[in-house]
Amino acid sequence: TGMLSDMEHLPNFGLANTVTGFATLFSGVLPLVLSKLMQRQPGRWIFVYWMIVVTGVFTVTLHGFGETNPVLGARWFWAFLDTGSNIVVTWAITLAILGDFYSRKTQSWARPAATIGMFVGVGWHFYDRLPSTERAYLIPFGEWGGFYPGETFLIAYSWLTLGLFAAKWGEIPSKAKALIVSVAIVFFFGMLLATASNETIVYPFIPLHALWHLVGAYGFIMLWAFNHVRFSDSGEEG
Repeated sequence: TGMLSDMEHLPNFGLANTVTGFATLFSGVLPLVLSKLMQRQPGRWIFVYWMIVVTGVFTVTLHGFGETNPVLGARWFWAFLDTGSNIVVTWAITLAILGDFYSRKTQSWARPAATIGMFVGVGWHFYDRLPSTERAYLIPFGEWGGFYPGETFLIAYSWLTLGLFAAKWGEIPSKAKALIVSVAIVFFFGMLLATASNETIVYPFIPLHALWHLVGAYGFIMLWAFNHVRFSDSGEEG
């Protein structure tokens, strides 16, 4: 009953963030279903989609349980799981790209380096989220919002991941190139939306963080479509 009481008192922005958080969750579930019903993709990408499901769960729990009146744990912990799991998703995508395009020799050092980077980012984010840490935006935008260390690391890691795709541009099938460019554009606009704080609502009814959830969810589904096109051409399956 207490949990229901807390949910009933979510502010408008909290409710919007929670509901759209389910879009993030479903953007992992849908590729898993489509990969089962259509052409199954390699296991490294199935792992990516499962990690999106996990981060979707933590997105919902942060905004539903920890936005204003935390239940089942402190707000800092839910926030750590949310952004921390996003870093894990980026790491999983990095490993998948390495498996798609890069030699075993390159993978032998790049996979451990990417994994160490993931742990550094998650650890930095964990430290920054501890109640004893005095938090400040690493990239501030004044009253609008900004990016804390964990979010900044996530963005930098995401750009590095995009660079791995760009370095193998010539090996991407022509039919799939427009899709990966679209994925990059979608997440670029998502990054702009994410600069605003969780509670920023542009008059009269544009909740920016909630919109970031929707934009990111469509980006993940487009990523599945990009993979579907190129793996259909190559005939590779999991």
